[in-house]
Amino acid sequence: MTIKRILIPVVLATTPLLFAQDDLPLKPVTFGGFQNSGSITAGYRFTDVNGYQPKYQELFNLNSGFRVLDLSLFGKTKTGESRLADSYSLVMSGMGGEPYSTTQFTLRKNHVYDLRVNLRQSHYYWNRNDSATMPSGLQGLQGLTSNHDWATVRKIGSVSLGVHATKNLRFSFEYYRNTRTGATWSTRSLEYFGASATWGGYARANPFSILAPVNETSNRGTAGVDYTAGAWNLHYALGFQKFESAINGRNLNSPERSINVDDPNTSRELLSNLNYRDHRTLTTPVSEFSYTGKIHPLVLTRGGYMFYRYSGPASLDMTANGLARTATATVVAPYSLGLTTSAHVTEPNHVIDQGFTYLAKEWWKVMADYRYTRFTVDSEAAFRSVNNDLVTTGNAENQWKIGTHTLDTNMVFTPSTSLLIRLGVRLMKSDIKSLEDGLVVPERTKRVKTAWPIASIHYQPSKMLTLRGDMEEINTGTPYTRVTPHTDIGGRVMARFRPTDKIYVENTSIARNRKLLAYDFRSTIRSNATTINYDVNTRLSVLAGFSYDSFFASDFVSFLRGTAPFTNLTLRDQTVSRVWQTGFRVSPAKGLNVNFTGNYVRTTGRGEIAGEAPMYGPIKFPYATAAITYDVPSLGRMGLQLQRTYYLEEIVPANNFSANLLAVTWTRSF
Repeated sequence: MTIKRILIPVVLATTPLLFAQDDLPLKPVTFGGFQNSGSITAGYRFTDVNGYQPKYQELFNLNSGFRVLDLSLFGKTKTGESRLADSYSLVMSGMGGEPYSTTQFTLRKNHVYDLRVNLRQSHYYWNRNDSATMPSGLQGLQGLTSNHDWATVRKIGSVSLGVHATKNLRFSFEYYRNTRTGATWSTRSLEYFGASATWGGYARANPFSILAPVNETSNRGTAGVDYTAGAWNLHYALGFQKFESAINGRNLNSPERSINVDDPNTSRELLSNLNYRDHRTLTTPVSEFSYTGKIHPLVLTRGGYMFYRYSGPASLDMTANGLARTATATVVAPYSLGLTTSAHVTEPNHVIDQGFTYLAKEWWKVMADYRYTRFTVDSEAAFRSVNNDLVTTGNAENQWKIGTHTLDTNMVFTPSTSLLIRLGVRLMKSDIKSLEDGLVVPERTKRVKTAWPIASIHYQPSKMLTLRGDMEEINTGTPYTRVTPHTDIGGRVMARFRPTDKIYVENTSIARNRKLLAYDFRSTIRSNATTINYDVNTRLSVLAGFSYDSFFASDFVSFLRGTAPFTNLTLRDQTVSRVWQTGFRVSPAKGLNVNFTGNYVRTTGRGEIAGEAPMYGPIKFPYATAAITYDVPSLGRMGLQLQRTYYLEEIVPANNFSANLLAVTWTRSF
């Protein structure tokens, strides 16, 4: 995950906006009572991928075909004309199969209404080569996400309408919809309510690969009112929200062997059929209130209260049959398993905010903000399982109560226009209480107190130099988990030097130290990034950059179940990533532009578990883009873009790939 967290932002941040066109003076097109203008960029992409294509899809997901990369329309009426609307805009991108596509539409009538529609679609893909043999020579249970893959699509849409009733009164109506659909591949052990110790050994040794299509939908609708009276602003929204999720799983093959192929006993314990359906529905009223105001010329106030109460049913139905071990792992017998679970969940949430700002001096502000959150989960479940002729029933009641108090105090000093200093501290207390069947669970019940001092500074002694820095120290009295640090100290320093309008250099450094001595957990982060931009003249600009990221973590862990060496295992993860960047933009002739950007990512280090060979380690990932565009009179801008990349894992080369992408584009403004 560390590598993915570094690679994806690098690729997205350094890809140039190649298709932007310098608008020539064009006469707006008049229709529908609007003066209209806009542009369109369309093209065709050719892709050539060699190697493990699922890894390419995970990182890029750019495929061959015709694309409408950008489409924009803008319209406005002439001054003084009375129309249903004064202006509109439509901006679309990534249509025709891109991994990310967006649509934004606005319609306005000044001082009357404001309508906004947003649509966004994102494709997510993850697939590691689960059939690859690990360095230890083993397969099966090896790998952080072995046999856990997905290909899903998330769609997010919203409609908001603001209506100005009077100068001080405004009504709002909002609708929001979020869906996630697609295929997921995972593993499942056939554990069930009332299982025997013998069955428990079978279930732990036999996680089976399954296909589990997912379908999630969230809908939210609210109506609100905003009122302004002098220095006071009031907001209230009331609405309804619903979340629904359904997963239908089944085995991939019949008969199917467990992914734990390194255990010879699993070769006899084959699964014939598995079907399960996991469904839940949660609904809640929505109540949100907030305000800002001035109670004294020197005292500002703000606050709010939010209430949600999620509730609804959940169910799990599963059937399976196959062969499982009996008294010994070498003897198997047929089984027919059925499990029915029904539950009801209630989750009331309360969030209260209150804050004040005291204007002590023109250059000195004192701020205090308090927040209280109360989160409760109550669930009641009934179980019924049937294994061959043995029927087992039962009930369970679980409850979580989490109350958190947070107090933020800050002072902001601005002794001059070039200097800003902020000093503050956050105090937090969380009471976490877990109950099962009305009895407190001591292992999951704790009071956690945290002190979090923060300091930051912004200093600009001249137009050429800007300095920023912040430092914080998080001290947790009672860490909740084995990887929750007792102390977390870190800071960031940024410096920008711009000796002329044509050149600037920026450097950012980050350092963090985390420790939990009780369990020997240690983690350090070191990061430094430098970029240089130089606009040589109006026809040529260049950039260069280098970043260094180092992550280290070590801990030891004991598994609750299993035999030695599952006690006090040492975990160690050390990763160092270096990213080199370069690029230029040149205009050798009127209407002709050449762009190039290149990145080279080199990651070293490895993650290790004591006694096992590492499965992930050094990686090379270069990515370069070259593009040529030419403005053809009366036709538009023609473009040619070539991208080249390859990905190399040194320990598990089964994921490696190389790719060439060629895109031919055309942009037309009107």
